[in-house]
Amino acid sequence: MKTIVSKIILKYLQTLTRIYVKRHQIDIFGLTGSVGKTTLTIALHKVLSKKYKVGMTFRNGHGLNSESGIPFALLEVHVDGYSAFDWIKYLIVATFNFFIKKPKYEKFVIEMGVDKPGDMDFILSMTKADLGIFLSISKVHTENFEDIAEKGEDLLEVVFQEKAKVIKALEENGWAVLNYDVELIRGLGKFTKAKVITFGLKEGADIRGKVKRITSELFEGSISYKNKKYNIKITDFFVNKKVFSTLLAAFTVGITYDIDSKVCISALESLKLPPGRMSKFEGIKKTLIIDSSYNSSKDSFLEALDNLALYKERKKVAVLGDMRELGREARAEHEAIAKRVVEVADEIVTVGPAMMDYFYPKAIELGFDKDKIHAFSNTWKALGLIKDELIKGGEVILIKGSQNTLFLEIIVERLLRNKEDKELLCRRGKFWEKKRQALNN
Repeated sequence: MKTIVSKIILKYLQTLTRIYVKRHQIDIFGLTGSVGKTTLTIALHKVLSKKYKVGMTFRNGHGLNSESGIPFALLEVHVDGYSAFDWIKYLIVATFNFFIKKPKYEKFVIEMGVDKPGDMDFILSMTKADLGIFLSISKVHTENFEDIAEKGEDLLEVVFQEKAKVIKALEENGWAVLNYDVELIRGLGKFTKAKVITFGLKEGADIRGKVKRITSELFEGSISYKNKKYNIKITDFFVNKKVFSTLLAAFTVGITYDIDSKVCISALESLKLPPGRMSKFEGIKKTLIIDSSYNSSKDSFLEALDNLALYKERKKVAVLGDMRELGREARAEHEAIAKRVVEVADEIVTVGPAMMDYFYPKAIELGFDKDKIHAFSNTWKALGLIKDELIKGGEVILIKGSQNTLFLEIIVERLLRNKEDKELLCRRGKFWEKKRQALNN
């Protein structure tokens, strides 16, 4: 019965959204990828807002990129809970806004998340993109694709084909913005009717970036376009090659929509990232906390570890949670990050069964000191050791893991020097606090 009701609600929201977008002639910027989508959503919004009225699926600290989240974002419904009463309220507001309210935006940036087969088809049935961006591809949510993969078929290819639908569905007057550095993505240019423009760090990209300098406090690079070169400097958040590639994508869309190149650069240099994505905080006992607790995948894990490695003069503690929804790829992905962690960290704390089953034995096999690695089943249990025993003073602490059931922001919050900073962490509000406290029961 619950499934039937859910399908009816989604169908209703799908219909409202499709008509609303068409009636108000809203230009849709659809972006997909495995890593960096939310950062790109915010960067695109920042760049495009220099010239246009722009909306986006990232609101109130989190992304509304699901089957219901996208309609709620487009119809300007504020989501703050998930009870039956809340759903009734949301449907009433969505219906009211559909009939009465005119959108505040003319263009809308949608993070098109794909968790399972058919997700992209559903999204495109509501909001066919005028511009599509394919940012990255890696083994994320592969567990949900195992049933449709043919024997011996690469799961990465299966996930890629689902995400690629946004590019293949573009019309002739649309734009396909593709990551030139990734061969699979670059090749999509042959399968779309849209105009194609590429970005990347490799020679051959239409918009090419070059890295000049990366430190723990500063990124310097350049962006070349049509025989002109623009310098870019970022100090407010950590940028490595993959994050730079994300910024290049936003720059590419900006110049494609006739926003001055220098204006695009200025927008990106003043960008602020959302909570839980490599935020830095002062911690107790003169520690530095790198908060990447919002979510994780292998690629984002490796990016975070690259940042940690820059702190050569400080003891480095890595607090690492499971990567979820990987299915049969779970062992390989956790073992892959173990190879990098043992090179960087001085002390390791793991949270979750996948870390225990796959990461822990691999780290020991690679020669990491068994006395310097500590495994826990949940976040609350790990907190006591970290706060009371591991931290001596002056350490840099990376906190990174998937969001489902782990909630590693618990550790971040308890280690903050300035307790008012907790409002800058991810998953705030009564709903999430109730979820976190349930782990401690």
